Amino acid sequence: MTIRTATRPDLDNLYSIWTELMDEHQTYHPIFGYHRLAEAELKRVLLQRLQEPYTRFFIVESSEGLAGLLVAMYQIGNNGMHFNRRGYIAETIVRPQFRRTGLGRLLFETAREWLTRQGADHLELQVAVANPGGQQFWAALGFTPATYHLMLPLSAPANPAATGQPY
Repeated sequence: MTIRTATRPDLDNLYSIWTELMDEHQTYHPIFGYHRLAEAELKRVLLQRLQEPYTRFFIVESSEGLAGLLVAMYQIGNNGMHFNRRGYIAETIVRPQFRRTGLGRLLFETAREWLTRQGADHLELQVAVANPGGQQFWAALGFTPATYHLMLPLSAPANPAATGQPY
């Protein structure tokens, strides 16, 4: 298996594994919902993120296709704060058949090395409250809670057909 940085030709495979991650996470909370008919729009946003200079999509390739994905971002914040150069671990998934093989840890170590080279002085991530496996995974890598990320829906998710949107 190979870990590498994803490129534009990987877009269809990235979309496939990203939707798998969102499908799994929808069972944790509705915030992870997406419009299934919005593939073109979702791919456009993934491609935009793929091209950002301080974002990397790290992927694990296997003979069966993509086995895992981790998106990492480097952000510079307020210089008045003790920790102001944030490495952010975003979407992370290892497909079920490859879990508990060390691939998640390898993806994380690859991202951590890249974020350290960028100048990150700390790493942050979010993990779903209803995802104890994810919480245990990140805790085993040294992450501890710092804040609670709260969400309050102000309306039901939009129905694209009702709003005239193309998807």
